[in-house]
Amino acid sequence: MLANLYFLILLAVQASEEVPPPNPPPPPGPQLPIDGSLWILLLAGVLYGFFVVYKKKLLTNKGS
Repeated sequence: MLANLYFLILLAVQASEEVPPPNPPPPPGPQLPIDGSLWILLLAGVLYGFFVVYKKKLLTNKGS
């Protein structure tokens, strides 16, 4: 009985404490611009696209 009373008092004390507001979020990282070497990535994509089209055309010509 005494343990239950002690538990209820502790529960009431903890519930009455005010919760501090959460910390503000950290500032965002630096906003970096798109790299100047983007043209290399675009060129690689175009070359890969030509390769895929060439392979597909080569396979369809072989079948007929």
